[in-house]
Amino acid sequence: MMKNGFYLRLALDGMRKNRRLYLPYLLTCAGMVMMFYILSSLANSPLMQTMHGGDTMKMTLNLGTIVIAIFALLFLFYTNSFLARRRNKEFGLYNILGMNKRNLSRILLWETLISALFAIAGGLAGGLLFAKLAEMFLLHMAGEKVGYALRVEPGGILMAIAFFALIFALMLTVSLARMRLSKPLDMLKSESAGEKPPKANWLFALAGVILLGAAYYLALSIREPLTALALFFVAVLMVIAATYLLFIAGSVVLCRILQKNKGYYYRPEHFVSVSSMAFRMKRNGAGLASICILATMVLVMLSSTSCLYFGGEDALRGQCPYDMELDAAFDRPSDCTAESLDRLCRLAHDASGGQESGLVSFTTLEVSGYFDGGVLDINSIVRAVDMSSPVSLLEKLRSVEVFPLSDYNRLMGTELSLEPGEAMLWSSDGKYPWDSLTVKGSRTVHIRDTLSTLPVRISTSSTLVTVYCLFVPDWEDYASDVTAYAAGIGADRSDAVCSQSCAFDLPGMDEDEQISVRQALIDAIDGHKDGNSALTSFSIGSRALYRSDFFSAYGSLFFLGIILSIVFIAAAALIIYYKQLSEGYEDQRRFDIMQKVGMTKDEIRRTVNSQVLTVFFAPLLMAGLHLAFAFPFVQKLVRLWGVMNTPLLIATSVICYLAFALFYVFVYRGTARAYYSIVSGGDAR
Repeated sequence: MMKNGFYLRLALDGMRKNRRLYLPYLLTCAGMVMMFYILSSLANSPLMQTMHGGDTMKMTLNLGTIVIAIFALLFLFYTNSFLARRRNKEFGLYNILGMNKRNLSRILLWETLISALFAIAGGLAGGLLFAKLAEMFLLHMAGEKVGYALRVEPGGILMAIAFFALIFALMLTVSLARMRLSKPLDMLKSESAGEKPPKANWLFALAGVILLGAAYYLALSIREPLTALALFFVAVLMVIAATYLLFIAGSVVLCRILQKNKGYYYRPEHFVSVSSMAFRMKRNGAGLASICILATMVLVMLSSTSCLYFGGEDALRGQCPYDMELDAAFDRPSDCTAESLDRLCRLAHDASGGQESGLVSFTTLEVSGYFDGGVLDINSIVRAVDMSSPVSLLEKLRSVEVFPLSDYNRLMGTELSLEPGEAMLWSSDGKYPWDSLTVKGSRTVHIRDTLSTLPVRISTSSTLVTVYCLFVPDWEDYASDVTAYAAGIGADRSDAVCSQSCAFDLPGMDEDEQISVRQALIDAIDGHKDGNSALTSFSIGSRALYRSDFFSAYGSLFFLGIILSIVFIAAAALIIYYKQLSEGYEDQRRFDIMQKVGMTKDEIRRTVNSQVLTVFFAPLLMAGLHLAFAFPFVQKLVRLWGVMNTPLLIATSVICYLAFALFYVFVYRGTARAYYSIVSGGDAR
């Protein structure tokens, strides 16, 4: 028992003496546990079963829990290596003084148990304290009513305890294995061992430049949102690899270039910092690249999710352009008659009690396929297209909606006429360079005019791929030819759909009343089907009904973006802090020699500022460059979610970058003071 108390005292004494290293580490561990518990408890909360959009929100929160778990595993191992490097000298001294590896293992065991107990208990306490606040914040963003009942999720507590206990057990195993393989003298000298000055690897630096250029070109050249989604992770991996190559190899090349610049290098504040950077740049480069990647992740997540959330109402109105829309699909174009369209409008009028406004009705044929040089191919290969398909296919996906010219004249109050074989065309991307449009194997129409506006508002969900709207004078013949061809080649029913739609607004009704109108329409559908034997399917879209699901998804994404950003920001700050401390302890002896030969404390401060400014602001600048070139990618990805508000995305990106830069400056000032305190002799350790 006495022996155990002795090892416990040694462990506590070691942690106390190294509190400058241990306290941030323990707080970070506790923060990881807290975030993990909050996300897992919210994902498993009974609220997810009762609220609108709960399934989407639960899936998002579970995804966030997995991300936190993976990141915690990797990051805690990474930061634990800093502690191990600092404690090796102390353990080496214990070993020389007579302690064997088994004695040292007991000290490590106690340190790990204390760290695990503090992290898990503190993290769960913080999680229980802030879980309700997080729940209220999430419900507020999702537009749900906020309750004040306190809940404790035992499942979340057990998951957090089990997972983080496993992480600490793995870290202890690795530390023990490393200790058993180390020699006492190597441990004693480990703190000052340093790395050999690496050679300037121009090949790796050039590879980093080429890889980054290729990723940037990919981001700028992609036009379609689906293609951006398919290639997003490819571009991310390219940027990560390029960032590490540039910071590891490119930074050494930069140091060599600076050393050859005699006017810059042979100055006290530059000579020490540049030579020190060159001596340990391989390790510095990896850490700086990690900071840059974390910063970029934070900026992309916050700018995109905040744009989705604050642009949510516009996105909802874009995806649901009318308060209510009725769509009826038919087997044959000949079944789409004026009488059936009029019956649809009467159904809407009766269900709304005559309160509908801005009612529009139209007939359409929607044809899907891939498009090349003015030719749309309805082929079975189209149905096999997914995110794993070649980019060439994703880029060519198109949707063509064919309307009767008579509907255009009725809705616009015009009397335009076209010859058979002619058409007017509107393109969702504003471009159509060909003079005809052909459905391969079926119809070709000559484009007589291009339109800048449409008589109806179409959903932005249709613009995930480019949409072409055609207005033809002989719609029934055109639709009959295309549907017959599609059936002849065995195309899926969804590749050529004939339908009639009636859309309208309900300006005098609140959301509950609008949902009641939708229910009245549902009740009347059976009677409508009895009078339309050719009717194959019927759907009713309601903006009021979609709003809850919509903001549940956007709110949970924004909430997850905030949580993950807090975790990544804390990780970046800890990396910066540990790098400054570890560099400070390694530079302490060199600066002590410099002071003895005449270097003043003011010159040391200028040298410190030069080194920190040169090294630690590079990730911030590079992260800003990554964000700028990633903007076209992010713009297309948020477009997949229905947000077309580019100025809002620009504003959120700029605000997020400025806020992060302010935080970065704050961390820089704090870590620079800690570094200066060490190298100037203010901290004997």
